[in-house]
Amino acid sequence: MYTLDFILEVLARGLGIGMVYALMGLGLTLIFGVMRIINFAQGEFYMLGGYATYFLMVSFGVPFIAALPLSMVAVFLVGILVEGLLLSPTRTGNVGSAMEYSLIITFALSLFLQKLAIILFGPFYRKVPDYLPGNVGLGPLRVPGNTFVAMVVSGLLILAVTLYLSRTWRGRSWRAMAQCLNGASISGVPTARESSLVFGLSTALAAAAGAVLIPVTLVFPNVGTSPLIKGYQIIAIGGLGSVPGSLIGGLLLGVVETYGSIFISSAYRDLYGFGLLILFLLFRPRGLYGQA
Repeated sequence: MYTLDFILEVLARGLGIGMVYALMGLGLTLIFGVMRIINFAQGEFYMLGGYATYFLMVSFGVPFIAALPLSMVAVFLVGILVEGLLLSPTRTGNVGSAMEYSLIITFALSLFLQKLAIILFGPFYRKVPDYLPGNVGLGPLRVPGNTFVAMVVSGLLILAVTLYLSRTWRGRSWRAMAQCLNGASISGVPTARESSLVFGLSTALAAAAGAVLIPVTLVFPNVGTSPLIKGYQIIAIGGLGSVPGSLIGGLLLGVVETYGSIFISSAYRDLYGFGLLILFLLFRPRGLYGQA
């Protein structure tokens, strides 16, 4: 017989993982919502964030609180470079279909980065020391320290991005681009520069998700595959281009997966997420906050 405290404890763990999922989904939502393109290499930016954090902490002795922003900045710059070199044709009109072009080019980039990681780092699993060993007490509940750190960091980053989007000139310009790119351009928004910054920020958020989860999932060349799939599940559940939807979708996915793993079997963890996605596709195909 399960006690109420145990059920709430499982809920807290699910919300912790769900918050990281939401962070991953937020990056994809920004790219799709503002730039109207698909990024299949987002999982590899997650992987790069994990590797950057690992080497900063293990090889250079940098504490996590400094390794996290350094990893995000490094991947942000890589994202800016990738957008300028590979994705700029999607906004200059030099390709017939920006969506198809981005799908193909980012899929190729994903494969390239995975192979490059194997060559540079080897096919090995690497782990950083626990960020917060043991469990953290939340009243009567006990949450693993690493999950607690992941939940807090992800929550703070999501809050920061949400406030940035709603309170700053640049955030308003991004929302204007999401509504009408040509209108934003006519109104004086430098859409080329802002698209580059949006892509850089989304890759930095993926890097942060990779950084906070490596004590749990470890880091290896194709570690980003599963988070990428979950990220697209989240934006399908929450609604394409919706920031609140990515948050709620991530939390729902994390809770469903965690409850399923505890009360049914952890062997089918990914299946529970797909089941939730199928339910939404059947009964609410536009997602929680998607437009009809």
